[in-house]
Amino acid sequence: MVASSSKDVLSREERGGWSNKLDFLFSCIGYAVGLGNVWRFPYLVYKNGGGAFLIPYGISLVTCGVPFFLMEVTLGQYFGLTNVQALEKVAPIFKG
Repeated sequence: MVASSSKDVLSREERGGWSNKLDFLFSCIGYAVGLGNVWRFPYLVYKNGGGAFLIPYGISLVTCGVPFFLMEVTLGQYFGLTNVQALEKVAPIFKG
């Protein structure tokens, strides 16, 4: 018998999961927003023109932010890897 490498052992290791969908949702929101942005965002809105700043922010959030975030989460779940490892698998040019 040939001993298996440590990479094979890690690939067969059982991964943890979320207990319910709400846990996953809060984790994603915490990952995307962060506490620093919650305190800084109102100040930046006031500094950059108030409500007029919210229109381009909302447009860019819907057209760029949400699709990129969903792609990142989907690739990570599909490959069962971290986001960085999944991007390296899809496009080797992203290797550091």
